[in-house]
Amino acid sequence: MPVMSDFSRVSKEETSRLFPTLICAATSWEAFPIAQALHLKAASSDSFFGKFGGRSILLIKTGMGEAALKKRLSELPEGGVFSRVISTGFCGALNPELSTGDIICDGLPGALSEKAETIKNSLGLRVYFSTLAHAEEALYSPKIKKSFAERTGALAVDMESSPLKSWAKGKNPDCEFSSIRVVLDSLEDSLPAQTPKSEKTLSFIWYFVSRPWSWANFGKLYFKQRRASKILVDFLRRLLDDSGDLK
Repeated sequence: MPVMSDFSRVSKEETSRLFPTLICAATSWEAFPIAQALHLKAASSDSFFGKFGGRSILLIKTGMGEAALKKRLSELPEGGVFSRVISTGFCGALNPELSTGDIICDGLPGALSEKAETIKNSLGLRVYFSTLAHAEEALYSPKIKKSFAERTGALAVDMESSPLKSWAKGKNPDCEFSSIRVVLDSLEDSLPAQTPKSEKTLSFIWYFVSRPWSWANFGKLYFKQRRASKILVDFLRRLLDDSGDLK
């Protein structure tokens, strides 16, 4: 498969043939481990391609939230059509029974749903098949999360799956769309109200120098992120292995 740094040159037919699966993850901490586990090669700093489990895959890092997601999707070929679209990465718990490392599957098709059950039992994971709620911004405090949970009745929440589904179904009504997320923060966990402006090292240095009180909270979040990412990557790798092409 050729390296494609300029996706605007790729026709609708070529995109469908080369990249029948599109996987979207918001940040480097979510996208890079997945790319490594699926043996995908970097086409640019925020896109990876390759073949895994009988399917050609394009993985893109979108940025956090709906606005960043839509901007990144607009950079894909205008006529691009994907037969399978997966939203993945972290999500926040809205139910006290959920904890870091629990998997939430929303919209898995029958064959993958059955396979997920098998993986769940073999690895001893806690996997929930439930609808993810959509939030416009990060729910950073237990109070906000509990209020949101009361309004939605959902088990977990993220910021990208809902708009990605709308985009995917608008491009191809017949595509398989699913969200496969791992819980990062439990209902009682607090998140930083503000985050670094970018993933660049200088941005993080400035953030921590100017907010020394945030070190302990970020330290706890770092270890949760490491654990959650490892569980998600292992689950995804097993789920997508030998999943076969639809077209």
